[in-house]
Amino acid sequence: MKEQHWAKQRERGSAFFLMLTRLIVRHFPLIGIRFVTFWVVCYFFLTAKKMRKNIRTYQQHLQRTEPNVSLPKNAVFQQFLAFGEAIADRFAVWQHKIRYQDLVVDDADNLYADMDSIGQRGQILICSHFGNVEICRALVGSGHHPNFHLNVLVHNRNAEAFNKALVEAGADELPLIQVEDLDAQKMLELSERIERGEWIAIAADRIPIRGDKTQAVNFLGEFAEFPEGAWLLASLLKAPINTVFCIKENGTYRLQLRRFLPAIQGRGKVREQNIHTAMQQYADLLAKECAKNPLLWFNFYDFWQSK
Repeated sequence: MKEQHWAKQRERGSAFFLMLTRLIVRHFPLIGIRFVTFWVVCYFFLTAKKMRKNIRTYQQHLQRTEPNVSLPKNAVFQQFLAFGEAIADRFAVWQHKIRYQDLVVDDADNLYADMDSIGQRGQILICSHFGNVEICRALVGSGHHPNFHLNVLVHNRNAEAFNKALVEAGADELPLIQVEDLDAQKMLELSERIERGEWIAIAADRIPIRGDKTQAVNFLGEFAEFPEGAWLLASLLKAPINTVFCIKENGTYRLQLRRFLPAIQGRGKVREQNIHTAMQQYADLLAKECAKNPLLWFNFYDFWQSK
C-alpha cells in the first residue's frame, strides 16, 4: 500500500514535548540541551520504524551515487540526532542564543546587494528540507537588512503545535502563506508584493498536498516526484530565482546564497520544458549538498515512493 502523504501524517511532536523543548532551550546550558535532545531523539528513533527505513533508503541512494561519501557508524540514528539538534536550534535562535554575528555568510553572488536595494522588484528564494532554513527566517528581522521583506510559503497545518511553540519562543510575525490556499486573489497579492520589492521563499522538495503538479526528476540515481509549484510561481511572477541553504558545520551555521536562474520564460510546452530543466538542475544541486553534508537531509517520508 502506498505510504500516506507526508502532510497527512499525524504530527509526532506533542504540544507538551514542544513546550518542554522550548523551556529547556531557554533555561538550560548547551550541554544540558544536548543531553535532553539525545534522549528525546532516542524515543522517536525507537518508535519510528517507517522513518528509520526511509532514511536508510536515502543513505543507500546517496552512497550508490556518491561512493566517496563516508557515513558514520549508526548513520540512521545520527541523522535523527542531527534533526533533533536542528529543532533545538530553531528554538534557540528565536530566544537569541544564536545571533546574526554567529552566522557565516557565504554570498559569492552578492545577493545581499539586491536584498538591501530600494526600488527593485522582488525575487524568489528556493529552499528545501535540508539544513535549517529556520535560522535564516529568524535572523531576517535582526535589523541588518531593514529594506528586505520576506514572505514564506508553507505547508504547515500539519505542524500547528510546533508553530505555536515557535511563536511562544519569540518567533516574529513573518508573513506565512499556506500553499494550499493559493488562488487567483492570493496570486494577485503575491504579484503586488513582488512589484513592491518583497521576496518570496518556498520549499521545492515536497510534493503538494492537493493536485498533481509534480514532475519526476532524477535525484540520487532514481526518479522521484518533485513539486512544480515553486517553479511555476516564479514563471507566473516573472521573478529571478535564487537558492538558499543554511548548513550547520563545526557548530556554526553557514548561510549559502546563490543566484540560480533568471525568470523562467515561455508558455505552454516551452514553459513546461523550461520548468522541468530547472527542476532537474535543482535536484542535482540538492544532491551535491547532500553529498557534502549527508546527515542534514530531513525528509523522513518515502521520498522515492517505493512499493
